[in-house]
Amino acid sequence: MKSIEITANSYEEAVAQALEELGLEENQVEIEKTKESGLIRKKITVRVTQKVTGATTVEEFINGIIKRMDIQCTAEVEEKEDAFYVNLSGEDTGVLIGYRGDVLDCLQYLSLLVVNKNNPDNKRLVIDGENYREKRIATLSKLAKKIAFRVAKSRKSESLEPMNPFERRIIHSALHDDRFVTTESHGEEPNRYIVISPKKSSYDRDRNDRGGRRDGDRRKDNRQPRPSNQQTSQTEKPQENRNFNKTGVTRMKTYGGDMKKFF
Repeated sequence: MKSIEITANSYEEAVAQALEELGLEENQVEIEKTKESGLIRKKITVRVTQKVTGATTVEEFINGIIKRMDIQCTAEVEEKEDAFYVNLSGEDTGVLIGYRGDVLDCLQYLSLLVVNKNNPDNKRLVIDGENYREKRIATLSKLAKKIAFRVAKSRKSESLEPMNPFERRIIHSALHDDRFVTTESHGEEPNRYIVISPKKSSYDRDRNDRGGRRDGDRRKDNRQPRPSNQQTSQTEKPQENRNFNKTGVTRMKTYGGDMKKFF
């Protein structure tokens, strides 16, 4: 924790000088007058100490780890309403990021345990370096959409490799509103993974929207329409007339062509 003692001709002058050297505001420090000397020209000595907060605790803890690791890197903490945001910068930032951010996640977990002691609001803690988090979000979101397209096309579920909670949240978020697939987490930590599966209802609805027909519809289309009663009577009536005409001609021949006998 930052602390400094300043001696000046007055209390106000000593406090102002101490705040300038610490680079802090008055509401961020605790001030204590430790000594007053001199009869004619008085000298005032004050001790100015930075207040213990969640942000200062995190910054001191992370910078302490960095110093013990003997690497060229520094941590700066910014406290906002929703979380503490820690930014790592320096030549050896990649060492604190590690393979796929594994070292960064471990450092974030340990820092969160420490800050919770002075964090009554239970704020989140996010540690980032060289915009690694943002780059990782873009990479995983692109991967999630690529696999989702393959799953929707093949209608077969696919399992992703084990991921940490931060990376799993990215996958779930990227496919949350997808019409064709759904995501579920399986397994136990640290081998918990995500399964991307197709949505049957969405697939069938989209298929029907594209003009797909069922087998029953095709069978109905192949059937020949049955003629109506009116059509049947019209086709059979000429046949009856032809039969009647043949009978009439036979009777006329029987009576020797005498029309009077015929009628």
